[in-house]
Amino acid sequence: MSTIQLDWESPREEEWRRRLEKCGRSTAFQSWSWGAASAAVDGTGVRRAYILKNGRPVGLMQIFEERKLGAFTLGKLIRGPLFHQPVMPEDRLAAMVLASRDYPLKRLRRYSFLPELPDGPAAQGLMRQAGFHPAMAPYHTAWLDLTQPLTTIRAGMRQNFRNQLCRAERSGLAVRKVEDPRPLLARYDQHRKQRRYSGPSGTMLAAIREEDLLCLQAYSMSGDSVAGVLFVLHGRAATYQVGWTSAEGRRTHAHNLLLWNGLEALQESKLEHLDLGGIDWTRAPGVAHFKSGLPAEPFSLPGTFV
Repeated sequence: MSTIQLDWESPREEEWRRRLEKCGRSTAFQSWSWGAASAAVDGTGVRRAYILKNGRPVGLMQIFEERKLGAFTLGKLIRGPLFHQPVMPEDRLAAMVLASRDYPLKRLRRYSFLPELPDGPAAQGLMRQAGFHPAMAPYHTAWLDLTQPLTTIRAGMRQNFRNQLCRAERSGLAVRKVEDPRPLLARYDQHRKQRRYSGPSGTMLAAIREEDLLCLQAYSMSGDSVAGVLFVLHGRAATYQVGWTSAEGRRTHAHNLLLWNGLEALQESKLEHLDLGGIDWTRAPGVAHFKSGLPAEPFSLPGTFV
């Protein structure tokens, strides 16, 4: 019988980054940079643990702590834990159960988690077997394999997506890498507030280490910025985190061009996986339709549990 333990004492940034690389399809929420930025800007508490199986490291988890009403603490494990060694589903569950024991309700502590597990009867059954209860519906995204040749990715695009990309390439738009993402993130924050989107703030995203961000902007022939995208880099993976476009950007399909250039840049950085971010056909059907133009593998998580 295997024994799962959590080591809360050893995590250090350099080693965390090395282990995250070994996780393959890692997630932005479990990166050191995301945790550090959240702590610095939002005042969030961050707890990190290595997961051990029979005394050997096999994975990691990062939990965010929020204080509610001055006394209540909510611990949130988002899109984790992650593993860099093969483990059984029961081992994954054991790590989440161990973490939950640090959040007893009688001490005004509560634990919620969105596990990085494929949704399905098996995952839902494991959660219920351990006494957890669903609090939010399944989460949907898609993973794009960046180890494919760009020609293969382009051939696999939905036809109208590819046609729009061709028109954008002929439109005279210029795409440039931008070192300072704050102007783009200011526009993102305006849109976020208008739509009452509860995602991370632009201020928090701007606090992520520069080496863990890729920001691209598209400019018209007159030099005006018409669209922009921001990718968060983590291990051997990246997340398509922010997209903004103007009316001119929509007319010229600038976003298709930005995403295409982003794929090129991510491949040049030797990244292997791209998480397209949340895909919600009910609340954001336009964004979901756009992302579905890429030949990515749909991936659903079982939702948030308490």
